[in-house]
Amino acid sequence: MKTKNISESELITSIEEKVNSTLLLLELHEFQATFFIDIILAEGLKKSIKSISFAGHEIAFYNSNSDLKIIEKVKQNLEDFLQKPIRGLRQKYHQISYSEIKKLDFNYISNIEESRINFLWRKLTAKTEIHIENDLTIVPESQSPYSQLPFNDYVLQVTPMKYYENMLLESLKNNEYVMIYANIWQLYESEDLPIEIPFYKKINIGRKFEDRLEKLFQFINENEIAVSRMKDYLF
Repeated sequence: MKTKNISESELITSIEEKVNSTLLLLELHEFQATFFIDIILAEGLKKSIKSISFAGHEIAFYNSNSDLKIIEKVKQNLEDFLQKPIRGLRQKYHQISYSEIKKLDFNYISNIEESRINFLWRKLTAKTEIHIENDLTIVPESQSPYSQLPFNDYVLQVTPMKYYENMLLESLKNNEYVMIYANIWQLYESEDLPIEIPFYKKINIGRKFEDRLEKLFQFINENEIAVSRMKDYLF
């Protein structure tokens, strides 16, 4: 993550604002979700983490580029702070080995496949079913049999909403679940982004993305699709 010319306190404040708006939207639809908190930001986001946990959502970790010692230290600190175990970790596919992750007392790993723009023209390379390796539950990104696209944050951002809804319904006909992901940076207007992102990831962000989430949540309610935190579904 490469930040722009912005102080750490300004970065944390801006993220807190986006977290609060997301919590309000989830509360409106009575959904509970899993929030993957970037390990390098976790200490500064304790206020938001407490609000997320108090609202009944799950706290898990997102590993952008942290080593095992840092992950272990932050995990212990936040578990002491929340008085709850942190069970999940989201990271790029095999960024840290499953055996090492299990040693840190995580229960599941949420894999991120390649997110460069060319992924739109290829299928996922890893298994798309939840499975167990080294006593760790592996949760790959879901893939639509309808379009062969993964249900990652970028696909949610750029795919026409009606097409995305069809992907979701078709996938649920063939599978018991679909993992849907969004990213906090998608809630920023392009000119307000505190980090550097590729040009193609600036499409449909900010208010447009908030409107997409609202439409998606309405669609989920109208079709009576169950929504849960990762840990509730997995265990």
